[in-house]
Amino acid sequence: MKNFKVCILAAGVGSRMGEVSKHVNKAVLPVNFKAVISHIIEKFNRKIEIVIAVGHNKETIDEYLELAHPDRKFSFVTVENYIGPGTGPGYSLLHCKEKLQCPFIFFAVDTIVLEDIPEPTKNWFGIAPVKDPEKYCTVKIQENLVCQIDDKIKTNNKFAFIGLAGINDYKVFFDALERNKEPISGEIQVSNGFKALLEKELEPVGFTWFDTGSLKNYIETNKHLSGSESKYDFGKGDEFLYFVNGKVIKYFENKDIIKQRCERAELLKDLCPIIEGQTKNFFSYKKLDGQVIYDVLNNDILKNFLQWANTKLWKKQKLNKKNHNQFITACKKFYHDKTMNRLEMFYNKTGLSDTEHKINGIMTPSLKHMFSFVDWENLFQGVPVTIHGDLQFDNILVSRDEKSQLDKFILLDWRQDFGGLINVGDLYYDLAKLYGGMTISYQLIKKGEFSFDMSGSSIFYSFLVKNDLIDAKEMYQQFIKSNSYDLRRIKILTSLIFLNMSPLHQDPFDHLVYFLGKKMLFETVI
Repeated sequence: MKNFKVCILAAGVGSRMGEVSKHVNKAVLPVNFKAVISHIIEKFNRKIEIVIAVGHNKETIDEYLELAHPDRKFSFVTVENYIGPGTGPGYSLLHCKEKLQCPFIFFAVDTIVLEDIPEPTKNWFGIAPVKDPEKYCTVKIQENLVCQIDDKIKTNNKFAFIGLAGINDYKVFFDALERNKEPISGEIQVSNGFKALLEKELEPVGFTWFDTGSLKNYIETNKHLSGSESKYDFGKGDEFLYFVNGKVIKYFENKDIIKQRCERAELLKDLCPIIEGQTKNFFSYKKLDGQVIYDVLNNDILKNFLQWANTKLWKKQKLNKKNHNQFITACKKFYHDKTMNRLEMFYNKTGLSDTEHKINGIMTPSLKHMFSFVDWENLFQGVPVTIHGDLQFDNILVSRDEKSQLDKFILLDWRQDFGGLINVGDLYYDLAKLYGGMTISYQLIKKGEFSFDMSGSSIFYSFLVKNDLIDAKEMYQQFIKSNSYDLRRIKILTSLIFLNMSPLHQDPFDHLVYFLGKKMLFETVI
């Protein structure tokens, strides 16, 4: 069947998603590193036109699709009133009526299914079994046809409508939807149109259904489809990562981060991927071949990388007096001021206070006390170079050069600035980031290979570190010594890095990294 379209309803605010959909439409929330809407789009041939009803944070859908699916044919229908009484999926679908004067497939944007989608050569209704039918639009089935539709009422029906259907008799459907706009649970539902198709025969089609319409279901779907039920979610709520159509796409809530990261990509040039697409909140680049250093770490690769970074990345910058003063100010802002702000965020988030703790059997005083032993002015006297800004093994891609057979390195996920500076940063910050990634394996943290327990002021944590990382840390320390770098300074900055990370991550890793930073600072300065 050639003459049909697909309609995706993505106008709603996603009220059941909480803060996670405050700045983005739920259509672009990642599931296994691909936006929910991509899971839907990729079910259909590239030649099929897709009509999308947009409203809440519609620009995030526009921008994502521009980068992720530039070869697709989309028609956007803006639904101005997408919240409040009288709105809802039926209301949004009526806005799309003019563009759907042919058989079409209806798809709610919070629905993901595993099976192939039948064409709308007949009227069909996507269903799946549910335990609490009063929360859903449910159906009764007789002789393999839907004979009754009950929308969000208590019933003994065992199957629910999953927000996916094929509509062949589109005129009958829209006429019924136009005639009956009576709200159900405050919204105009699509069931008012589907009830008219019962006389035309509406065939039930079973699917393996994943619902992403609530925060709980979204998290469960993401874990299931990524195979990460036992893993720790290392993500952040204000940035997302996608792998789609051979591209890496990054989203940041802060538009300045996008702008600055793209500017820094120009500065880093061939040391990082080439930015191919940029919008206000997204940028993209081609997914490159290779493996992160965590996956292939050995002494030769580390030695080659450190030599490469020393010559290719950490290029010293000659600063005039004015720029040097700005650099010192940036170091103060980045090391001291940001640390104090992040610690306040952590205490507000967790309800903890800065006091002494017994960490893994070692009594440690308050951070305020330990900070009095830190030579802050010395920390502010950084070494101005070109930096990466988040230099740890998960952000370094290594491959083999075909001609020379030498290790080839590409830097991923570079930082957007250093204390507001774009062109320069402190060499010691990159060195400390590397040291932090060898002290604790972020790769294994993501796999859930850690534990944390707290009882009063007594803290116990543990995390898995493989032998290759222990060997790498020893070689790294030899590199630091041979280049006359200050290991104590690196350890202090690494402690601050861990403390700064603490409010940005979820429990219990946020607690672990806070107390890890505190214990490390104690062992370094006292």
